[in-house]
Amino acid sequence: MLPEPDEPVQEEALQEESGTADSEAGEQAAAGDVSGLWSSSKLGHPHLLRNFPPPVTPGFRGITELVDIGGTLFFGVNPEAGGPSLWRSDGTVAGTVRVRQFPAVAGATVRGLTVLGDRLFFVADDGEHGAEPWISDGTAAGTHLLADVSPGPDSSLVGESAAVGETVFFLRRLPGTVVHEELWKSDGTEAGTVRVRDLGTVATGAIAVGLTNFGGVLFFSGLDAEHGREPWTSDGTEAGTGIVRDIFPGPEGSFPNFPVFVGEGVSYFAATDPVHGRELWRTDGTESGTVLAEDIVPGPEGSRPRPFTVFKDRLYFTSSESPEGALRLRKLRPGRTRSEVIADIPNPFGPGAPPPMEPLVINSAEADGQLFMTVFFPGLTSPTPRDVQLWRTNGTRSGTRLLHRPLFISARFRPPELIPVGDRILFTGFSEASGDELWVSDGSVRGTRLLHDFLPGPASSAPLFLTRSDGYVFFVNLGFDGGEQLWALPFGKHRCLDVDTGIAR
Repeated sequence: MLPEPDEPVQEEALQEESGTADSEAGEQAAAGDVSGLWSSSKLGHPHLLRNFPPPVTPGFRGITELVDIGGTLFFGVNPEAGGPSLWRSDGTVAGTVRVRQFPAVAGATVRGLTVLGDRLFFVADDGEHGAEPWISDGTAAGTHLLADVSPGPDSSLVGESAAVGETVFFLRRLPGTVVHEELWKSDGTEAGTVRVRDLGTVATGAIAVGLTNFGGVLFFSGLDAEHGREPWTSDGTEAGTGIVRDIFPGPEGSFPNFPVFVGEGVSYFAATDPVHGRELWRTDGTESGTVLAEDIVPGPEGSRPRPFTVFKDRLYFTSSESPEGALRLRKLRPGRTRSEVIADIPNPFGPGAPPPMEPLVINSAEADGQLFMTVFFPGLTSPTPRDVQLWRTNGTRSGTRLLHRPLFISARFRPPELIPVGDRILFTGFSEASGDELWVSDGSVRGTRLLHDFLPGPASSAPLFLTRSDGYVFFVNLGFDGGEQLWALPFGKHRCLDVDTGIAR
């Protein structure tokens, strides 16, 4: 028999010794530059690296992703006047430069940035070969077409990619009225860019989703007519690519997702079978080693778990069996068959949300022995209203608390990043006074506060893509003109820099 869950953690109990509520504490601490108080984190002053004008084509995003490779930041700008381009930055204005610009082909972007050792794999269209895989070492001369997978001007329709060791796997969709996908791999050379396996066809949707590094093997959710959607793996060979286990026998499928690698060749994920419903499963990549990890709610309804990280040698996941609609936070020692309930996180919208809109932890990060989590409550009319909250836990009920809400309400909504810097985390937070801006937290309500109001007043700069690289946290802000700005926040070894000029002092 399972232990009774803890009582829901009430917001009223989540106040610091000051007695100030979370939102009030953040507002009172918001004024002024507070980075000087945090010598352990050694935060400097954020500085602007470059302004990018509003997108030429309405509806297009400017900077779409930031990637760190060995202390150099890479990013794509789509589309610039003259065409999309690949950029790099070392955290200085002079060192933020365009690597290569591509022709202004309709709909062309620089996308799919994936780290492959000390180089960057990405997809771009040079106007001659269509959208194909490219490789870059950060120099113009070292940026070139990797392979013309679909020879001639037609694009290869390269999709999701994931690096596994010194290999990058990617999906190629063939043109046609049905969905036809292939799994490819590359070692960064033309000769080493080859097809692994033809994954077949389906009428609609996608065949392979969720490509993930599974301890040196590729893990993904694969679909075929005989088995439905089930867990698949690939070792990079055709013979070694296929279904791991038909968890839900027949064509209906178990719909595996939320895989978390815990080490020693073992991963946990959520899946559905006809006897247990949707529950927690584990796999070592073999059919016999793919088994039910815990049957939290006996019977076909299931607990609908969502694994999200490993913290203090425990798998952390949430479940949704609470009759009050709360998000139940759990931890499990890998190899055990019974998880421990940490706390119930109250659902502000109450019970009744159907499974596709259930709450979940989107992102998490560890700092100073604490696990910070962004908890997403979609509400009954998702995507709005929604409530994204910042929580932290040390693995106990008493050490689990709400730090700030709402976390992010910008129309540019995406899962907010949590970036550890020393003993604190940086994130995008919201207040009525400042809008969506850059915040910091030490794990206490009082220490969760606005770091800098880039667009003074209630207007939002809405920082996105927070990424660490060589002593900087890079991020993308909205400017007054609707364009995008690349910023850098130094920490640790770097000197403080003036917010307006970027000059060291």
